[in-house]
Amino acid sequence: MPFLDHLEELRWRILWSLVAINDGTVLGWMLLDRIDIIEILKRPIAPYLPGGRLVFTSPAEPFMLTLKVAFALGCLVASPVVIYQIWSFLSPALYQREKRLMVPALFVGVILFLAGAIACYQWLLPAALKVLLGFQRTDLTAMITIDRYFAMAVPFVAGCGLVAELPLVVTILASLGIVTPQFLGRQRRYAVVIAALLAALLTPPDAVSMMLMLVPLLLLYEISIWCAWVATRRRARRLAETLLVLFLLGAGTLSAQGTPPRPPRDTTRRTPQQATGQTVDTAAARKAGLPTSPSRTFPKTDAVIDSLLKLQGYQITHYMSDTLLVVGDSQVIFLRREAFVDRDGTQLEADSIRYRQASCRLDAEGHPVLFDQGTVLAGEGMRYDTCIRRGTVRDAITTAKQGGTEWITKGSLAIDSGSTRVFGWHATFTSDQQPVPDYHFSAGQVKWLNKTTMVARPVVLYVRDVPVMWLPFIFQDIRKGRHSGILIPRFGLNDLVRTSRGYQRHITDFGYYFAINDYLDLRV
Repeated sequence: MPFLDHLEELRWRILWSLVAINDGTVLGWMLLDRIDIIEILKRPIAPYLPGGRLVFTSPAEPFMLTLKVAFALGCLVASPVVIYQIWSFLSPALYQREKRLMVPALFVGVILFLAGAIACYQWLLPAALKVLLGFQRTDLTAMITIDRYFAMAVPFVAGCGLVAELPLVVTILASLGIVTPQFLGRQRRYAVVIAALLAALLTPPDAVSMMLMLVPLLLLYEISIWCAWVATRRRARRLAETLLVLFLLGAGTLSAQGTPPRPPRDTTRRTPQQATGQTVDTAAARKAGLPTSPSRTFPKTDAVIDSLLKLQGYQITHYMSDTLLVVGDSQVIFLRREAFVDRDGTQLEADSIRYRQASCRLDAEGHPVLFDQGTVLAGEGMRYDTCIRRGTVRDAITTAKQGGTEWITKGSLAIDSGSTRVFGWHATFTSDQQPVPDYHFSAGQVKWLNKTTMVARPVVLYVRDVPVMWLPFIFQDIRKGRHSGILIPRFGLNDLVRTSRGYQRHITDFGYYFAINDYLDLRV
């Protein structure tokens, strides 16, 4: 997707995550009335408090504590939704092997985080509190506030949960071939420094808590080296098995080949681009231009056809193809290979066409080209109603002229009411006739009305593949001749990317043009 579309998707993912957290916080507030979670969190320090109670020094502290705990519960309840939103945003950018690693790693990561947090709550936090409060003198009385205690305990427990993810992260990196156990062993001294820094950041500012965090960190690093060794051996085993299979297949193929057969001669006609080894893409077809008339014609009529054409009260549909198949009395006609249909001036040629006479529905496949009242549409697939002249074209290319400029439009298009209205979605349009245009506009929705007015929203201007401007909408009068309308802004490449700090950007023709009459105009 374009860059702005990625931002739009990210915005919606974040909004849905925030909604889930908000709902989870409300649910967590309701759970506090049923489960005394604050009492559970206070349990490690309760034996060291006078009367087993924490104190507070501000009237708002109990309310803020309840709100913080409810928010933490909300994040925990909403975590499946948040993880799903993150995964939905990132998964299109991952290969299948990466997805196979990430999905089980996600569940293992949650289990490791919970295990690390629970181990810290059960053993490390009580041990740290015992050591720290062991320095209490008989002439001193502890007055620990709820704010100070939870500011120490919560980061300590959450930090232990994050630290427990280290073996999983190293295993994933080793499975992808990014790190090896030998590399981790050589970097052990740097790992000690980084572990000490993390222990200082994740624990309260005292040496005891830091050491209680540092020792598990170093132990987890040694476990990570062992996990990397296991992952590297499995990766090497899979690589050896793959090479062995490829070697056996290659040996079997060489022994069975003998004299290689002569490739069959390709008798199909090739375009100049195909003859040089290049495929003809839509850009090359756009440069060559759309056809102005059908490449197929109907044979001359005979006396029988002439007499049928003179009958009154009938709508006439001409059709021809290499093979014609009529399905019983269902009035369904299949035209296969070099199909061509003409009904009241609307002409369609394609590789194959299915036409239902009763419903006037026509389905075309195989590079269909539609000619309808001066409008030419070429695409990959088409569905059209020949009675009301309404239909859709997939991956279509069409042109529209504005004065002396020809605009080339590509996208999924729909024609309505005999080409008086043309709709497009996820369309691009440009007036640059090059195979790879220097600039183009990308729009979510486009509409041409009576071949005089074009409206599009939202619109992004691209210079090659770089988005440089976003507009909520544009509208333009595409009639020939002199008429009122919005001026087309003009600017150069240096106005987008300044070559020096002293360069001033310039934009000209930013305004509106009024054609008052044939001899008088006004530009604002």
